[in-house]
Amino acid sequence: LRIVNTPGSAVTADLIAESARAAGAEITSVTAAGRDAASIAAALDTRACDLLLVVGGSGVGRTDAAVTALGMRGEVLAHGIALQPGRTSAVGRVGKTPVVVLPGAPDQAFAAWWTLALPALDRLSGRRPRRTLNLPLARKIASGVGIAEIVLLERKDGAWVTLAAGELSLDAIARAEAWLAVPGGSEGFAAGAPVDAYMLSE
Repeated sequence: LRIVNTPGSAVTADLIAESARAAGAEITSVTAAGRDAASIAAALDTRACDLLLVVGGSGVGRTDAAVTALGMRGEVLAHGIALQPGRTSAVGRVGKTPVVVLPGAPDQAFAAWWTLALPALDRLSGRRPRRTLNLPLARKIASGVGIAEIVLLERKDGAWVTLAAGELSLDAIARAEAWLAVPGGSEGFAAGAPVDAYMLSE
């Protein structure tokens, strides 16, 4: 796994690298010389990596050039994912190497890491699917239709308790034992409904 950090996103890149190492990935990382598209494109070296992550620069502002850089070096397959948080994530490829562009904000980056990059890493490594745990929900989870929403959970008295939904604080990320994606076509889950949540540690 090669991680390209755009300047200003070092903290998020370090957090993602730590999570990737915990998942068993061998990491190489580099910081782009600048936040412009040409500097980021120059860092998109896919030699000796199976998956390339770019952290930061995925929005729509003038300094958000990572997606443009991906288009310069390869192909952008999707930019703007129906995922909350993580809407400005992108996926593509350079040659045959898959690329995931993660937003620079930690909550958005983790949401995209869990839902887009980590499954790709597992598939490339031949690793078994992530461990899930089925427990009932202590309280209802409400969600708007049309966008998948990430929910962070912890166990309490044999049930899943919601720590955060859609807006993920660093405190909630640190405390969470598992995460759940509410599908875009769903209004959520009723209290007491059993759900399979992905465990954050094996």
